[in-house]
Amino acid sequence: MVGRPKKNIDEKITCLCCGKQTDRQEFYDSISIQYKANGKLPYCQGCLNKIYQNYIDEFNKISNENSGKKAMQRFCMAFDLFYSEKIYEAALAEYEKRGADTHNFVSFYIKHIRLNPYHKMNYNNTILNQFKELKDIEKSMSVFKEGDNKTKQIVNKASKFFGNGFLEEDYLYLWNQYTDWTARHECQTKAQEEMFKNICFSQLEKLKRQVKGEDTKDIDTTLLKQLEAAKLQPKQNSGNTVSEMQIYGVTVDKCEHTRPIPEPDEAFKDVDGIGAYLDVFYRGHLAKMLGLKNGYSRLYDEYMKKYTVKKPEYGDDDDDIEALFDAVFGNSINKD
Repeated sequence: MVGRPKKNIDEKITCLCCGKQTDRQEFYDSISIQYKANGKLPYCQGCLNKIYQNYIDEFNKISNENSGKKAMQRFCMAFDLFYSEKIYEAALAEYEKRGADTHNFVSFYIKHIRLNPYHKMNYNNTILNQFKELKDIEKSMSVFKEGDNKTKQIVNKASKFFGNGFLEEDYLYLWNQYTDWTARHECQTKAQEEMFKNICFSQLEKLKRQVKGEDTKDIDTTLLKQLEAAKLQPKQNSGNTVSEMQIYGVTVDKCEHTRPIPEPDEAFKDVDGIGAYLDVFYRGHLAKMLGLKNGYSRLYDEYMKKYTVKKPEYGDDDDDIEALFDAVFGNSINKD
């Protein structure tokens, strides 16, 4: 297999702009397929900087705003280099800090795009990134449209529920207040529904008057009467609130005195003997394993005697043999 010819570092390259032959080191590397033969941009560094400056002059004729950034994007497009505003800003900051007098800006920008993770990117990647950003914008716009559609659905639902004649923001306020009320309080009947609806109307009227700086005394009175009719005034719920704020121990003590738990029937008192199982097989077995002699270990030994089999011991007497035979076969030896 024939490999790619090695590049001669002493080889001269002719600049396509000025026509001069210059050492390879005076030309920037390129990963573009259109410069594959030499792996170099066929323009010397000085000419590339002149081309970039020419782009800036052309954009300045239209507008001075961001002419350098626009020129660099056009430059990268022309020579198949990766462009990014983030890289441009970083290169510009370094150029203004370190090399504005001794170096050209193009050299700083190309140095930055030769770093990871941009060293294998070209202008195709720029287009792909722009396409991705466009898709992200479209996605965010679709989310915005979905939110807008949801708002319209709420307004339509609220207009049917509260009636016509209100503004869109009024319907949103009324619906939010109604759902908040019904989420915190019981609303099972038509009467309760109408009470909450009237409370929401009063809240909306009070809000509008407050915005205009008008007196809200009469609407406050109306709102208090509506809350009283719905049994939602703070004084009407103070008992429940105090009960909810009691600590757990006080609540248990109150239940024990007012509604104590009766003793269970015999049929329901440790039906499965779970307490005995814990004493024998957990505490007793643990004590046995640790070699402790206490009530649990003795309880374990007594319980296990029921399930322990001892090997019978027999002597050489005929009576012992006969007993063994009876134990195995269940009948006696017939003697002749």
